[in-house]
Amino acid sequence: MIFYRSWSPVQALSFDLDDTLYDNWPYIKRAEQWLTDYLKEQVHATAHLTHSQWQAYKRKVIKRDPRLKGDVSACRVAWLHLAFTEHGMAESDASQLAQKIFQQFLAVRSDFEVPAESLALLQVLAQRYRLVAITNGNVDIAKIGLSGLFELELKAGGPFKAKPAADMYQYACQQLQLAPQQIAHVGDHCITDVAGATKAGYRSIWLNQNSQQARKLQALPDIEISQLAQLQHLL
Repeated sequence: MIFYRSWSPVQALSFDLDDTLYDNWPYIKRAEQWLTDYLKEQVHATAHLTHSQWQAYKRKVIKRDPRLKGDVSACRVAWLHLAFTEHGMAESDASQLAQKIFQQFLAVRSDFEVPAESLALLQVLAQRYRLVAITNGNVDIAKIGLSGLFELELKAGGPFKAKPAADMYQYACQQLQLAPQQIAHVGDHCITDVAGATKAGYRSIWLNQNSQQARKLQALPDIEISQLAQLQHLL
């Protein structure tokens, strides 16, 4: 644990989810593979499309509506819908199918449990701090075992721009009725978590499990940790 600034107690901790409370890569990789297989086997109109062609649809919808870049759920539905309509589906059928596939994708993407040590740590921290989840992802928080642990659960999309934008950080302050400096944000990403939280006025705790990220720091965190368990020292 490295302290870059003098530490004073806070009243709340906000947490990033993906790659902070669990290793997200295996789960998103599995979900993407499921989607690829499903589209090839079950959706005949687009079965011939390659991975690069699907990626082109993603870029196309983001170019049309840049707000989709920060809303991973709406973006996925949008590029599925666009591909379906461009390959002959009626608008209503494409919309219905895109939503159906996305819900199935989300179920596969959320088919795991947060490691027991992360859950145990959160339960201990909850005795001392108010806990909030602030994520750019779309994992089903209840399904992965985090139900009831957070006082507030915020996801990018809809009214909220994705981190590092201040939207979710500011909203959490309003809902908790706390000043930004009374909250410390814990996350792995040097830009969305460290820079985003710092610019919003939060204290920041950087989970740095990849030393290569240090080159990308845009703001200095208050504390750097290499393992989540080190948060116990804040008690």
